[in-house]
Parts: sequence; C-alpha cells; structure tokens
Amino acid sequence: MSAKTIKPADPVVLRLREAARIAPDLSDAARLYEAILPVLRDADLGEAPLALAPGEVARLLAEGVPLLSGLSLDIDLQAAEELMLELLGRVVALAEIGRPPGRLRFWTHAPPKAAAAGNSAFAVLQGAARQIRDAFQSGRLDIAGVLSAAASGDLPGLRQTARGQQLDPELLWIMAQHCIKPALQSWRRQIAPAVDELSWHHGFCFLCGASATLGELQDNVQAKHLRCAQCGADWHFPVLQCLQCGNEEHSSRPHFYLDGQGDRRVEACDACHSYHKVITAFTPTEPELLVVEDLLSLQLDFVAQQRGYLKANSRYTAKPL
Repeated sequence: MSAKTIKPADPVVLRLREAARIAPDLSDAARLYEAILPVLRDADLGEAPLALAPGEVARLLAEGVPLLSGLSLDIDLQAAEELMLELLGRVVALAEIGRPPGRLRFWTHAPPKAAAAGNSAFAVLQGAARQIRDAFQSGRLDIAGVLSAAASGDLPGLRQTARGQQLDPELLWIMAQHCIKPALQSWRRQIAPAVDELSWHHGFCFLCGASATLGELQDNVQAKHLRCAQCGADWHFPVLQCLQCGNEEHSSRPHFYLDGQGDRRVEACDACHSYHKVITAFTPTEPELLVVEDLLSLQLDFVAQQRGYLKANSRYTAKPL
C-alpha cells in the first residue's frame, strides 16, 4: 500500500505544528500524529458498500441503534494489515529520532518496572510497536480479530489478546482504532445523504457507536453538534443535555474555561460527575482534524479531572435480548 507524499501545506500537518507551537509539551505527540494521520486519511481498505436500505437506516436510528451495530466488517484484510504495518513502522522510525518526550498524548502506558531506568518514553514506545509489528508479521496476531474488537469497542477482549501475546494492550488498542478509521470514514460518507434529515439525540455516534469526541458550536447561531473522531460523524445535540446521563438541569451543568480561551470549554454534569469538551467552530471541523482538536484541548481534560469529573463515556452498548 502506497501513501501519498505529505506536502508542507497539508492542513493536518500545519495544524499539528501550530499545536506544537502553542503548547510545546504536546510537540512529541504532535510529531507522532504528523507521521500517521495523513497516511490514514489517504488509505484505502477496499471496504464493501453498506447493505442498508433507506428504510432500514430510518428504523435503526429511530430505535437508537448505530448503523454499524451488529454488521460484520467487510474490508480487504490484506490492505488493512499493510496499513497496520505501515503505521507501526512509522511509529518505530519516528521513535528512533528526537529527544525523549515529556507527556505522550498518543500513548500513555507507563513502562514496566523491569525496564532500564534510562529508557525514554520513545524507546519504550518503539519497542512496543516493534513487538506488535512482529506479532502481525509472524501470524501470531490475527488482523481480522484485532480490527473487529476495535470496531465493536471490545477493549477488554483486545487487552486479553495483547496480554496473552505479551504485547502492550494500550498501544495495540490505539493502533487498531486508527487502522479501522479509513473504512469507518468511507462508510460515513456513503451513508451521509440518508441521515441528513433524521434525528439523533444520543451521546454516542449514529454510525459506529463510539462516544462523541467533542461538542462543537457551529454556524452563526452556535448550534450544538457532537463529533466522532473515529468516523468523522456530525450530529445535532440538545444544548443543555448531558451526554452520559441526559441531565438537562441548567444549575447542575457547570461550564469551565481556560484563561484566554473562550472558544473552548468543559461542560460538566453534577448529576453523574462526567464532562465533555466543547469547541467553537463556525464551520464543521474536517474529520481528519478532530483528533488534533482533541489534542489541542487536552488541558481542559486536566482542569475537569482536577475538579473531580470523569470524561463522559457514552459508547453504545447493545441491549440484551
């Protein structure tokens, strides 16, 4: 699988470099994203068209069921494995250069106690990426199983798989989620015309079921939308409603801002002690930039968590039969 040449004017690269300039402590995470995000945007997993009729789309959304829930992934597994190996290779190559980083937003797993005291976070990351790459290349890891777990949100299952192979579970999860993005975003583009006029007032994505990454205030009227960084979906959402518990009581929905950053804030909920981040974007943020905006608003996560709130987890969970 070949990737297009990354040009200096690439908006993803430019935004990441701006992030590193604004917040130097994010520079190492920005370098990692700069290596992999343009590859993901340009990747082709040969996904099959969604077999959903307009009536079926309307029925699922009316029942509050994400459109991909229960469907088998139909992608080119060879292309997916090539993409996974390319992403891991870029992480390994990037980890070989540069100074030891401070905090890695991309990968936050602490090195094991047995690791040499002098190991940098990049060196540990490099070793973990190499081990995962070797497991795929040797056939010890099955790409179909890994990507199915990522698409369905089965973090416990993927952690068990990783530990059984003595691999880093967090890095495997993150790489699997990134690897499936090209197919999810292609399906989102395909289904977009069928969902434009339909209502969806849930905190999880109408397509893939992932928790909303960010809230976004759009247009001159500042209408609230939720955005999914996994597939790029965009949907209207009630301005006062909590993503996690549905609470709409204004007095129990505090907002927090950072000094000098009136265009982004935390919206918290005292009923369930959750929070989510909201940014102002008069035009919708491009799907490939959502993960960058999440990175740029990382300080808001610290503010909310210091006040005792936990990030809203509204991922879709299928109801038992």
